[in-house]
Amino acid sequence: MWRGERMSNLDRLIRFSVVAEEMSFSKAARRLNVDQPWLSRQIQQLEAQMGFPLFVRSTRRVSLTDEGEALFASAHDLAEAAEQCRQSSRDLMRMHSQTLVLGVNPYTFWVPARKLAIETYQSRHPRVTIDIVSNYSARLISKLQKRLIDVALVGQPCEFPGLETLILYSSPVSLLVPPGDPLAGLGKVPMSALAGREIPVTNPRLNPERWDMLYKPFFDAGARPMIVSEGETAVPFYARDRSLAVLTVGWPHSEQGALADFVHLDIEGEVPVAKYALVRREEPARGLLDHFWQTAERVAAEFDVQSPPLSKPADNSVDFAMQHALVA
Repeated sequence: MWRGERMSNLDRLIRFSVVAEEMSFSKAARRLNVDQPWLSRQIQQLEAQMGFPLFVRSTRRVSLTDEGEALFASAHDLAEAAEQCRQSSRDLMRMHSQTLVLGVNPYTFWVPARKLAIETYQSRHPRVTIDIVSNYSARLISKLQKRLIDVALVGQPCEFPGLETLILYSSPVSLLVPPGDPLAGLGKVPMSALAGREIPVTNPRLNPERWDMLYKPFFDAGARPMIVSEGETAVPFYARDRSLAVLTVGWPHSEQGALADFVHLDIEGEVPVAKYALVRREEPARGLLDHFWQTAERVAAEFDVQSPPLSKPADNSVDFAMQHALVA
């Protein structure tokens, strides 16, 4: 048997194991990231080679034959060993490369500690390339667990099983109101001052835990949510066009933005705090990641993540990007 044929048979056994685990060709195809018809042909070729069927197929379900059950017992171990080999090879390749793969939530681009950590690290390690992968927090965590990235910057929630967390930056939620709003001249307001007011917010399904952490206290205090179905980028425009107050984090960041003429107000009492964290796998790290993590620790200390400064610029301006931070 040719070496190529042996490898092909090994691949088919691994695919058979995935189908047997899922008991569904469609689910197995999605997991393997292949077309279902192609996967079905691969299993049929394996069955033809073995000389007996491995699955009992019907229009509604798939089950293993007795021979399939017997083969699955050993093929499952083979599939797990193959996956471990793939992970080990990826790790070895990264250990010998000069590339760090950093996953970032797209709405953390404004976080000042993110920029400082990357620039500081690159200035000290100019030969290292940082590949930035942008995606939503939940997907970044999945990529991290699958070892497709080295480290990720995500928003709340920041605690995940098997992952180490470093809070890089945090900022209390504050308020922006139109210039003519009755609250505009107060400087600081209690949360109860928003009772009965409509506050434009994104759909909680985008990030339920973070939504509950940052928004829910205001609605429990009597504010009324206006769900913006178009997504987070539309929230500032709803606020501006309807002269509504809007919640924000990380203010101030810039003196330009869609709500540049809105007035910033701090909120009295116990205020929700938005947190942005670096996360990595809890395992011995390679040098590149260790150095980046240590740089981030120093940057986090500089920003004092427990109580970041919120100095007020003279013109009460705000960066449009701030409106995105609550859904990161």
